Amino acid sequence: MEKKKSDAAVTKAKNGQKHQNRPDCYHDPLRLLKTYRDVRWNLKLSMEHHRQDFEAEYGMSVTEYLDDVYAAGASFEGTKLEHHANSMKRTAEMLKLIDTSLHLIRENYSEGEPYYWILYYTYLSPQKLSGVDEIVDRIKSHVPFITKDTYFKQRKKAISTFASVLWGFTTKRDADLLDTFADAVGGTGTKPGLK
Repeated sequence: MEKKKSDAAVTKAKNGQKHQNRPDCYHDPLRLLKTYRDVRWNLKLSMEHHRQDFEAEYGMSVTEYLDDVYAAGASFEGTKLEHHANSMKRTAEMLKLIDTSLHLIRENYSEGEPYYWILYYTYLSPQKLSGVDEIVDRIKSHVPFITKDTYFKQRKKAISTFASVLWGFTTKRDADLLDTFADAVGGTGTKPGLK
């Protein structure tokens, strides 16, 4: 019964997606998925570099610095630190939005488990796998009877379902966040597509 409700919610999200007035370039789930691994890696690197730079410049951790700033009643508005912190926060929020969409599919959609593992090993795992054979082999540990043919068919459906959940349930603030991200990864002037 609960799976049917979840399936109905995904269908409703797909229908609602058609009526949004957002440019097509921002509804390219494949681009988001393909850049996910690199964005996560770059965020981790950026956070580490900023941490090291900050500690070298100020002789203390960011947390210690912020505690001192707040205790003194000062602010860091308009500073380089604020700009970097806001940029990393937006990127982390975008990744969390994608992660949340994927976990909603996995936990609540009737085909959620295989879709999750297909998307995970194809686009999200920390290390990019060498090819379809390796991806299918990894998926088999979670979905035993998957074949290459099934993988390709279900991958398209998984991406479509992901797009429906992501775009169908995003708030105005989340959509603006994804717009900013799409601009940052070159999201203008392209049409979405499943390859």
